[in-house]
Amino acid sequence: MKFSSFGATINSHQIVDAIHQHGTPVFHTCEMYIKPFLCRKSVCNLADIIAIFKNSQRFYVVGIEIKEWEACVNPKMVMEYLETYGRTCEYFYLAAKHFSKSTLKIKDVGLFDLTEMKVIKSPAYLFPDPEFRANLMKRIKKQFQVLQDAVDDPYQRILTEF
Repeated sequence: MKFSSFGATINSHQIVDAIHQHGTPVFHTCEMYIKPFLCRKSVCNLADIIAIFKNSQRFYVVGIEIKEWEACVNPKMVMEYLETYGRTCEYFYLAAKHFSKSTLKIKDVGLFDLTEMKVIKSPAYLFPDPEFRANLMKRIKKQFQVLQDAVDDPYQRILTEF
């Protein structure tokens, strides 16, 4: 999927391919429901990008929210999105052209610079709700017929890991 802003086009593949910290990207989709239910109280219900990365035998769910405007992204906005994505994703990035200095200090979120198309701050592991993540993985497997060997629970291991 492509996102456009002021004549420039940003391709979701470019963003996912520029993130290397979580292994090899094996799947991504745009505009996917994050939670297993519709929640009008959340700042968002649809993730701009959900990407699955594989590192060794483990699959990681990475959520990416894109803000293409020229204004600086502020900490309040970042925290609202982090709360929503953090329930389902193991890592979360906010992608924008400009970040306020205080946003750079937020511990758990990763920041992706849309101007340079690169990660400028790596995220921390978010310890997602196992049921929320499992629901997302089941929907991905069913809807896209992919990742059939991926475990649904983020804390479950497979025998080949031991």
